[in-house]
Amino acid sequence: MKKSWLIFLVALLLVGVSTEFLRAKVYIDIRSPSFRKFPIAITPFKSPLTPNEDMKLGERVTDILSNDLSISGFFALIDPKSFGESLIKPPPGVSPLPAGQRPAGTLPDSVEFRRWANIGAEALVMGEITYKDRSLTMEARLYDVVQKELIIGKRYIGEITDLSRMAHRFADEIVFALTGEQGLFQTKIVFVSKATGNKEIYVMDFDGRNVNQITRHQSICLSPRFSPDGAKVVFTSYKSGNPDIYIKNLGNGEERPISQYPGLNISPAWSPDGQRLALTLSKDGNPEIYIVNQDGSNLLRLTDNPAIDVSPAWSPDGKKIAFVSNRQGNPQIYIMDADGKNVQRLTFEGNYNTHPAWSPRGDRIAFDSSIAGGHNICTIHPDGSDFRILTANLGRCEMPSWSPDGRNLVFSSNRDGGPHIFLIDAEGTRIKKLTFHRGGDTYPNWSPRFKE
Repeated sequence: MKKSWLIFLVALLLVGVSTEFLRAKVYIDIRSPSFRKFPIAITPFKSPLTPNEDMKLGERVTDILSNDLSISGFFALIDPKSFGESLIKPPPGVSPLPAGQRPAGTLPDSVEFRRWANIGAEALVMGEITYKDRSLTMEARLYDVVQKELIIGKRYIGEITDLSRMAHRFADEIVFALTGEQGLFQTKIVFVSKATGNKEIYVMDFDGRNVNQITRHQSICLSPRFSPDGAKVVFTSYKSGNPDIYIKNLGNGEERPISQYPGLNISPAWSPDGQRLALTLSKDGNPEIYIVNQDGSNLLRLTDNPAIDVSPAWSPDGKKIAFVSNRQGNPQIYIMDADGKNVQRLTFEGNYNTHPAWSPRGDRIAFDSSIAGGHNICTIHPDGSDFRILTANLGRCEMPSWSPDGRNLVFSSNRDGGPHIFLIDAEGTRIKKLTFHRGGDTYPNWSPRFKE
């Protein structure tokens, strides 16, 4: 799967700046208490050699890059168009060579850093994208406006279907070059949609683009979860009449059942090492939390309580499991050791708390809660402190899942009549709608970062 999503060639173009220097210099200290958004401008990408103007390749790449950097929360985007056409056109008398005729990595003559500095930009993104002989080429460059130097340049070559992947990849390069941290723009989100009339599993880019259906059970599929390496998805399906758990390999499409006990086989969750699954079974009469190897062997029961125990979620270090139980009345979030010992109640606010999701950093647990006059996404520290409500007036919000950097979440909401999938930052200040399918979209789960 990973190779098929990264089939285009990447050529690194660095001029006068070593890789070691790039990684050592951090333009944005995103962990500083005095953090401020970094002013950056993206000029509209040129698209010469495009056989059809309606393809709008330059506009599409510019839009994707702008959207990615905006979602990151690290940047203050400066729109060149708001300062007039003179900023996005070459100065009088300058006719820069097309990318294919310039020596690789050279700065185009049309960059006048003073003009960009005058409008407050500290970094500048420029580039162009061409489509010829069924081959798509994108050349993109990031400049330091203050130092008047190239920070990084990349050339990507692939097919027309790789356009958004190229843009996402360069957005990741920008984030890494300016912050020293990995971006998340090449990640995926798996979710359930009724777009076909049945509840099937789909995968899309983190921003809602490139949606692909991955199951065709013509039944009910629920609770998909990416494996820690992003290569597989585990989920519950009723295709055989009983809620059973399946694993699907996203690379070769192979699908196999791993838990088909009588009764419930639901809410599977991968261990951080990808070797085991926590899940809920009712084979002994009551829904309880179990652990099993991913091949279905070595089943181990963790909870033993007359109440209903469901929705396990591992801590990132694999030492703890959060879950939902109504053992003291209404459903609440509990935490136990990974062997089932030391069960402790976590939540005391909200009268119906479900779907816990542990932050990749291990410092917060997200969940949905009936609180504050609605059903909202909340977060809390694993020790029960610093309870926060992230959503308000967004309809019924539920089923949160963290981004791999722990800075954003996705969730399902019926805000616009859906439900649909939304993205929100961990502070609850920025929100974006990702899906628009008829029938409703639920159970989102954010992938890990994909490694080449």
